[in-house]
Amino acid sequence: MFLMILLCGPAAFADSGFDAVLRSVMRVNGLDSSGEAVFGTAFLMQGRGGASNQAWLVTAGHVFNSIRGEYAQVTMRRQTRGIFFATPVQVKIREGKTPLYVLNNEHDLAALKVALPGEIDCCILANDFAGDDARLARAGFGSGVRVLIPGYPYGEASSEAGFAFVRGGVVSSFPVLPSSTNPVFYVDFEVFEGYSGAPVVFSDGGSSGFLAGMVLEEVFLEELRAKGKKTARTRRGLGLAKILSGPLIRSFLNALP
Repeated sequence: MFLMILLCGPAAFADSGFDAVLRSVMRVNGLDSSGEAVFGTAFLMQGRGGASNQAWLVTAGHVFNSIRGEYAQVTMRRQTRGIFFATPVQVKIREGKTPLYVLNNEHDLAALKVALPGEIDCCILANDFAGDDARLARAGFGSGVRVLIPGYPYGEASSEAGFAFVRGGVVSSFPVLPSSTNPVFYVDFEVFEGYSGAPVVFSDGGSSGFLAGMVLEEVFLEELRAKGKKTARTRRGLGLAKILSGPLIRSFLNALP
């Protein structure tokens, strides 16, 4: 069971706590400066004020930074008689060349305030769904625990309704706390393009599910090898994900207007 979730949309319910998380997760896509497709994952978080139909769309900073132009496409959803339908929405991310999103360059984190169309069915995660250090410590969060990660590999969804694929991994680094000296940790999870910005969710099996982090990027090992008079660079994927720690996301959100 997951707590700290606000529900919105024409049908304010969810079959389980993680269903609510899935209903907060959305695909983001656009084109970069060379015309290549950019895919990412984002999730809705509660703001400190504003209208009830507004929320912060949270993702990795490089997702929004990579998309050219003023708009990104966000795959939202609507529901009719219990059936979900994907609803692509053009969301303005810039005014000319000026970003409309709030960016934290230090941690590759961004949030954009969005007005949710009335017909959209979604869930908004409350600010304190993002765990702080004390909550992570109480839950025994650390090396060896399993987390769930919903996202869009290469922009693909798990259904025509546009819901993310849910995958899992094990926290593979130590120590995780305190977040002030360990702003990132690593998960045994193969990252595909499109997973940047995906929420990393932990549950101890009780009622304390929470946002433990956000996917930043895949971890690579780069090697330089001399081949005669030339130097060859080898890049090897380690099957690990670099994760921004949840308490930093919480602090970032708490500082937003």
